Amino acid sequence: AGGAGAMPGGGFGKGIGGSYKGGGFGKGVGGSYKGGGFGKGVGGRYVKGSASGYGKSAGGSGGGGGAKAFAGSGPSAGMLTGYIKQASTLEALFETFSKHAARFNHVHFAACWSALGRLARGAGRSQAWTEEHREALRVLVRRTSSAVDAPVAGCEFRARELATTAHGAAKSGASAGELMAALARGAERRVGDCNAQEMANLAYAFAKAQHEAPELLDAIAEHARPRLGEFKAQELSNLAWAYATAKRAAPALLDAIAEQARPRLREFNEQALSNTLWAYASAKHEAPALFDAIAEQTIARPSELTPQALSTIAWACASAKHCPAQLLDAIAKEARPRLREFSAQQLSNSVWAFAKADHADPELYAALAAAVARRLGDFNPQDLASTAMAFAKACHVDAQLFASLARAAETRADESNLQDLVSTAWAFAKVGQFDTGLYAALSRSLIGRRLDELDAPHIANVAWAFSKAAQTPDVALFAALARTATHRVGDFGAQDLATIAWSFANADQLETRLFAALARSAERLLDKFSAEDRDNAEWAFVRAGQQRIVKLLRQQKARGACGPTSLARAPDVDVGKCGRIVVAGGGIGGAAAAVALQNKGFDVVVLEGDASFDARKQGYGLTIQQQEATQALGISLAQDDAPSTSHYTFDAAGNILGFFGEAFGSASKDRRECENSGRFVHIPRQVLRCRLLERVRPGTIRWGSKLKSFKCWSEDDGGGENNENGVTVTLADGTTLDAALLVGSDGIFSTVRKQLDLKGDRLNYVGLIVVLGIVPTECGSAGDDSEGRQDGHAPAMVSPLTHRRIFETVDGAARIYAMPFTTTSTMWQLSFPFPEKQARALAKDTAALKDEILRRCGSWHAPIPDLLRSTPLDGMAGYPVYDRQLLEPHVLREPEGPATQLRPQRRATLIGDAAHPMTPFKAQGANQALSDAVLLADSLVESIQRHGPSAGMDAALPLFEKEMLRRSSRMVVGSREKAKELHSPLALQPARKVQRDTLGGLDMQKSIGILLAKGIGAHSAADPLGLDAVVEAAISSLRRKRSVPATAVADVEKAGSVRAATKKRRANNLADQGEEGGGEPADDGKANDDGGFKWRRTMRKHLDAAGDNGVRRKDLRKATLRDFQRHLSKSKKDGVSADVARKRWMFAEPAELDALFRSHLAQAEAAGRLSTRGKMVYRART
Repeated sequence: AGGAGAMPGGGFGKGIGGSYKGGGFGKGVGGSYKGGGFGKGVGGRYVKGSASGYGKSAGGSGGGGGAKAFAGSGPSAGMLTGYIKQASTLEALFETFSKHAARFNHVHFAACWSALGRLARGAGRSQAWTEEHREALRVLVRRTSSAVDAPVAGCEFRARELATTAHGAAKSGASAGELMAALARGAERRVGDCNAQEMANLAYAFAKAQHEAPELLDAIAEHARPRLGEFKAQELSNLAWAYATAKRAAPALLDAIAEQARPRLREFNEQALSNTLWAYASAKHEAPALFDAIAEQTIARPSELTPQALSTIAWACASAKHCPAQLLDAIAKEARPRLREFSAQQLSNSVWAFAKADHADPELYAALAAAVARRLGDFNPQDLASTAMAFAKACHVDAQLFASLARAAETRADESNLQDLVSTAWAFAKVGQFDTGLYAALSRSLIGRRLDELDAPHIANVAWAFSKAAQTPDVALFAALARTATHRVGDFGAQDLATIAWSFANADQLETRLFAALARSAERLLDKFSAEDRDNAEWAFVRAGQQRIVKLLRQQKARGACGPTSLARAPDVDVGKCGRIVVAGGGIGGAAAAVALQNKGFDVVVLEGDASFDARKQGYGLTIQQQEATQALGISLAQDDAPSTSHYTFDAAGNILGFFGEAFGSASKDRRECENSGRFVHIPRQVLRCRLLERVRPGTIRWGSKLKSFKCWSEDDGGGENNENGVTVTLADGTTLDAALLVGSDGIFSTVRKQLDLKGDRLNYVGLIVVLGIVPTECGSAGDDSEGRQDGHAPAMVSPLTHRRIFETVDGAARIYAMPFTTTSTMWQLSFPFPEKQARALAKDTAALKDEILRRCGSWHAPIPDLLRSTPLDGMAGYPVYDRQLLEPHVLREPEGPATQLRPQRRATLIGDAAHPMTPFKAQGANQALSDAVLLADSLVESIQRHGPSAGMDAALPLFEKEMLRRSSRMVVGSREKAKELHSPLALQPARKVQRDTLGGLDMQKSIGILLAKGIGAHSAADPLGLDAVVEAAISSLRRKRSVPATAVADVEKAGSVRAATKKRRANNLADQGEEGGGEPADDGKANDDGGFKWRRTMRKHLDAAGDNGVRRKDLRKATLRDFQRHLSKSKKDGVSADVARKRWMFAEPAELDALFRSHLAQAEAAGRLSTRGKMVYRART
């Protein structure tokens, strides 16, 4: 082919001047392409040559021989494959395809897609290439699909070509659904022919392309599992990644990959390690042994990890149920000095991961905050929202960072989706960073969206965030939220209803239609409310004047408190045939279970390792919040209660940060220190335990009996549901007991739970140590010696701050909580961050423990230093704080079929801390154990009544466990969140607790400001009036201006509505004004305190002035009430001066004024004088 040394017939030949000629890519003199390849013409033009290719116009187009050879036969199959593989640009690749498509076979198609995947990724133009080559790509997809579906001789796709094509198509990012579908069909037929690499590539390709191919993935899983030994490390990782990404369940395959990968982890590079962890975490597939092994490998070589790997592993640790704590510690340590290398998304993912994992490391969060601030310009709206949410969840308050986040989020609010807007609003409110510009932008963006997409928690979060952020609520936003909630109220469960009602009431947005709809829906769900949700809903509906649902909620609460099913034995249920129930553990939960079960008639034995009741100190004080449970158990704690009527939060200097309690609520004049008051009960743990044990039958408790092991069994009699199932319990002394059921109530370190061998079960250290102490704080009249000692014990430390009062003091890291232990002693609980290993050691040395707490808190306000010093060493103890990851019902009890001798039904369950241990910072541990005991007994009886003794017990256990874990999970999570909050700067935010017991609420921010300005704090407890009276006097003027007096709540409850209470208040105030004004005429029975004001006429006047355009409801309210007040001020006919008139209740009670206006507005609409539509009010047509 023209030129010395050329190869004829389409080969690669080197011609004169180093040119390539013929059918290949020919380089001519001066860099020209000749022959069948691409040639550059003079001046950069491509000119068609005579050899069916592009040649250089000057100097010929390649020799005649070569041209003839190319035109006659074209390139060989191997040559064409070479052309495809050597294409260096997308243009070159598509040119080759367009010229030789008719000659493509299965190998060429596969090579073409492989090259496309390579070149598309390197194009650096995102997916713009798909538009530039849209027509060529369409033809390539169509012809490849046809070749796969309709093979012909010489063009039949084998497993190799199918895998290569799919892998290339997925990597290219091209939209090739038609092709992927054809490849799935072809691959499914040939999956048995695939080798390890081909199976891994196929699975990876379909996951990467997000193309659903469930049948193919199932086939790959089936064929790959027995051949995993043939897979390389990267292929194992890719296979796991593929199934997690495709969200295709393959538990057997993932189990097998974990077994195969664990001994070969040294072969995995950093990307394979991180992707494998991600896959198992994303798939929620528990593989604790694999996680431990990967942790060991990762910790051994952390410097090999890239920023992507570090952020991926952190995400996996946060998402997986089982992740070794030391792995997250190692990742944090390695990441901290390298955060400048992280991309915006990697930073966002890392912050989210460490916050989600509850990783306590202030230095890490500070470094992350600095890195985020440097890269904020690279963050997209989702990253901004996620980052703000993560820092808020971690309780990391950085005002400078949040100011920068606010500016970035404000400018991009319109680009954010609803989820991001909600998350941002919540995050800034959580950390107390109320940026006006940001919240205005968020409000505008939210109002302009379809809020129907928001679920109940999102609606509640928005309401909470905006009510907290602004002194004046965003009426337009709340109206939009109310419309959405009203429209979707039928979709809400009991918890959703309570949350929505509470959020709107707390924001003082008492939209009538919303609360009416919520009340109607709540009536249908009365038996679904938890105690906490019921209390929240009741408070909200009281504020909204929805008295019918308030009455029903209270009746429901009374029925629960009476506990008829828990106290009485069901007459038609013979539980005597059920067999013995063994309870492991004689603490609060075990004793309560015995009482509840024996109340139903069950035969119960309680195993307690202690030799006697007094053999071991059983904890300190408790706060009993679930009085329904204690009453259902038939125990009364009224005589044992150490009451408190106020609760204060101070900072270390003694400044008041918050306060609440009966002393400031509706019962302040008549304190509810009586049985069944509904107030929390403070009681020593041993006293509660004693009251429970007094209720069990003699001989129930077997002291000195510790459970060693147990084994479940089944006697299959062929009767199906009549099988006898049971459990044999072995004690530490070797004796055995047969029982129908074993209930593990043996605490956080439960032996029963350990032997259940639950997947991924591990303790979770929350980063805190707790120190407990009891100190005498009042001297009784009997047994006192001259030095103030009580019966020869430690002298009492007299302090007015601890008298009948709870107080807590925080400094942003440590926190002390003091509460009445008995009527003459105080219990305190001090907690602070401490490394786990050191916390364990410190807890064993009481003297060192006391030195440490005095070092930390010795300069705090009085009486804390004296309280700590006065506590004897034998009256204090410490422990590191643990909880456990949430236990899912299917993990606690795997789904089982009918019992057989080979597979018995498991007759063992857990309650209390054995099932759901939690931190002590919401005071819920004992409360949940009591509720568990009542629930277990009720569940067993109900199920036995339906199914009989044996089948009924089997059916009851999964239902009981599901309900127990559902209820307690909120407490576990809430306690963990509270632990973080109380030991962070968030604890120093004022008014963390809202005083609810006033109808109009109390402005806590202003109240605390007043107290600070007047110098009222912890030291004011020494005032002869007492701290509560000093505080009440300081805020009384604010209460009169802000809210309805405390007695108004009682008025509402007694009169039945806001309207009735309003009338009563009017009468009382008119009587007072008659005395002050020198003799107001007696009430003639008419509501003439309006002074003859014409409500409807005044409203109509304003509506007539507006014409047909109408008036906004709030504007009409302002105008009408302004006229009303002017009318009263000018009125002289009743002999009341203007000064006295200004003092009428209307001027001091805006809540009642608003209720009065709404009442007259409703009456006017009912009379046909006006009409309302949404926010607008219109005059009537007639």
